[in-house]
Amino acid sequence: MSCKGGFDEHQGDTVTGSGPGFETEAKEYESPDRVIWQKPDLVIQELGDVNGKTVADLGAGTGYFSRRIAYKGARVIAIDIDPKAIQWMQEQKTKFPEELQDRLVIRKATEDDPKLKDNEVDMVLLVNTYSYIKNRVTYFTKLQKAIRKGGIVLIIDFKKTDTPFGPKVQERVDLTDVEQELTQAGYDVIMKDESSLEYQYILKAIKP
Repeated sequence: MSCKGGFDEHQGDTVTGSGPGFETEAKEYESPDRVIWQKPDLVIQELGDVNGKTVADLGAGTGYFSRRIAYKGARVIAIDIDPKAIQWMQEQKTKFPEELQDRLVIRKATEDDPKLKDNEVDMVLLVNTYSYIKNRVTYFTKLQKAIRKGGIVLIIDFKKTDTPFGPKVQERVDLTDVEQELTQAGYDVIMKDESSLEYQYILKAIKP
């Protein structure tokens, strides 16, 4: 399915631009092969109905998931700490259909602060980002303020085993540890899935 202006929610490789210093990362994030192993449609389905919701995409990178979610009718806050990623997403945003631009907010964060307002979001998505967050229990405890009651946190990250790509195994966080940390931070873990994605696990939690 395509929108006016040639945007296709399933074609990551349609995204191009200058983004100085970010070309290598963008090429990796937007590789056509990623659709095969990342299964973005399956991941987004785990969020539930996003139409009319506000979704924070933490560690958005090139906006790979952000634009797909916005295409489905959500207001998406694409968050990253890398100024090069922010610039890249801002450049790409100008090329998207107007209705998509209106639903996509790009926001620079810091390592310990996602820069979200109180009760601003219904859902938080972290794809390949969780292991890079420091002091995670503290971080996610504070993050609760930004999530509306009953809101969802969806985490997708690499299994702590050898895979063809991804961070070093010792740098990854095991699914059991993710569950423990989110529980300590005050969330209720409602779903764990280690089989739907070949290289990654999925964990869903809610703010009670």
